[in-house]
Amino acid sequence: MPPRIAVFTLLGATLGAAILDQHIRPADGNRFELIVEKTGLMKGKKHLFVFERYQGQLVYDEDKPENSRVEFNLESNSIVCKDDWVSAKDLKKIQQTALRDMLAADRYATVSFQSNHVRAAGASQYDVAGILKIRDVEKPATVRVTLKRGDPGGPVFEGSAVVKMTDYRLKPPSAALGLIGTKDEMSVSFRLRAE
Repeated sequence: MPPRIAVFTLLGATLGAAILDQHIRPADGNRFELIVEKTGLMKGKKHLFVFERYQGQLVYDEDKPENSRVEFNLESNSIVCKDDWVSAKDLKKIQQTALRDMLAADRYATVSFQSNHVRAAGASQYDVAGILKIRDVEKPATVRVTLKRGDPGGPVFEGSAVVKMTDYRLKPPSAALGLIGTKDEMSVSFRLRAE
């Protein structure tokens, strides 16, 4: 057992608390998605992006959730557009725009989130506040997380947040002389089982 996990296991046994110190990584059933909605002539359409590579560390204190913390990194160049409503040519353009213009993946390897406060927000729900870094801009962000128990593989954390592109000095893409646009707000959702 790695030393860090052993320390938290011992601490949990000593205090009678359930403290999890676990890793987050891609696995069956895990997902991290980003939805970007269109405006103008394509209003109602959505781009679906998934990040295929990510890693993180979660320390979850069941008795005192406010003591919990998480660090999470998405690999910028692992973003993939999953749209099935655009042509292959347009799909390639969308993918390149995400990699080159939005994430600048050749210069910024990761999108990162580090929590600094956890607050209970209902039964098995938490607001996790922290700092989100996209490219070279860091801003406060809050993620609503729901803890789902009873899965044989261990607890599952599902969450969502809204991120505004302009907060990170990103210009929402447009085309056709502005007749086709993109909403400033992006919706993030995930389902992650730590291990």
